[in-house]
Amino acid sequence: MFADTKATMIKANKLGNNRVNRLLSQSLFLISTAGNDFLAFGDGRATRSDASAYIAKMVTTYLKHIKELYRLGARRLGLLDALPIGCLPGCRTSFGHDDACDAAANSLARRFNALLRLEMASAKAASMPGMEYSIASIYGIFSDMITNPELDNGLQEATSACCGGGRLNAELDCSASSNLCTDRDGYVFWDKVHGTQAAYQRAVAAMFDGAALTKFTEPVSFGQLITGKQAAPVAVLDKLERPYVDLEAEI
Repeated sequence: MFADTKATMIKANKLGNNRVNRLLSQSLFLISTAGNDFLAFGDGRATRSDASAYIAKMVTTYLKHIKELYRLGARRLGLLDALPIGCLPGCRTSFGHDDACDAAANSLARRFNALLRLEMASAKAASMPGMEYSIASIYGIFSDMITNPELDNGLQEATSACCGGGRLNAELDCSASSNLCTDRDGYVFWDKVHGTQAAYQRAVAAMFDGAALTKFTEPVSFGQLITGKQAAPVAVLDKLERPYVDLEAEI
């Protein structure tokens, strides 16, 4: 009787595991990382001469966690690349670029984004069969909002933060006593480092839009990733290779 009960429990556990594995393989795992890591270049923990090794380590660590998710059953990933960090209100005030984005900081983000795409494609081909993924260019989406305020997107304030204090309302953290804008839906940035809900609503629409495939998502849109209707991969490095190389000259 004990043997029969044990066999039944093993069978039930196996059926449960199979169901969990199936659910995991059908689920979308959304990953956004790297933004805070670039603070090391602003607080003295890393210098521009360390950029190549530092960014390579970031990407290696990123891929390590993705491979662990794959081992645990994840088969569908949505990845968000790094923001144009030099355009964050907090970065502008820290580096004294109130009227313009910090080009050197943005070049670090572009370098990370290019390497992430290259290494993710390589890792999938080498060791993650069955993995489907899409990388959304948060860098590109936010850059469009910031540099093209004349576009009919309703976000007319792309420099200052909605909640904070000091220059650009971005020298102080957002708190209950902070200066608060009157129309948060008209701002790209909520505080000195985070986008507003309105900005991310527009970003999500771009990620899922198949028409934006070659501009904001690759190798497929998030919509195609979820529905399984795959599109032909686009040439990723053509758009990113030059910023990747430009940084070498700057550092």
